[in-house]
Amino acid sequence: MPLAGDAERHALDHPWPSPEQGSVRFVVDDAFFRLEHDARLMLYRDLSERMLAVFRELTPPGGWLYALDPQHPCYRFHPHVPFEVGATLQEWTGLYTREHMELVERGIHPPSFDARWAMDVHPAGDPEHLFAPPDFHFVFAARYRVGNFDGLEAPGRGPIETETYELLGARLIAAVDRDPPELFRRARRLKSDE
Repeated sequence: MPLAGDAERHALDHPWPSPEQGSVRFVVDDAFFRLEHDARLMLYRDLSERMLAVFRELTPPGGWLYALDPQHPCYRFHPHVPFEVGATLQEWTGLYTREHMELVERGIHPPSFDARWAMDVHPAGDPEHLFAPPDFHFVFAARYRVGNFDGLEAPGRGPIETETYELLGARLIAAVDRDPPELFRRARRLKSDE
């Protein structure tokens, strides 16, 4: 359900939980971006499935979450509305599979697909977007960044890509820790003071 006007502005300006209430970041570095394309999509699918389960656990039936992106349309996301049944890898992740891209490269244009998430759980190349309940007692933020970080770029090497997933709020952290996405298991885990 799209947000507009005052509802969107109010949500984008709402204060987040303080790090003292629980804060963890998962940093996915460029080793992830060197994986084969569809292997990355499988990790995104796993992330989407597990975070949907967490959002359903933390949201009462009939409840909703903000899905916010300062650069794009914002939404109310109703996690208990079933939308995932029968979704393909492309529909789950919102990204084309390698097979789809190879067909396009050969001049064959397969049918387009509709992504199941109005806003992806992974950053999808966006600087930042987040999911939070109306009272913001937890926040799940996904960020993407590309650049030369702290002089780490090696000669002859392209820019470094990173994705960071931040979890604010003790209930969200505990729910994710019970069955973490494989992407988080591969990432560097940082506490709020690191």
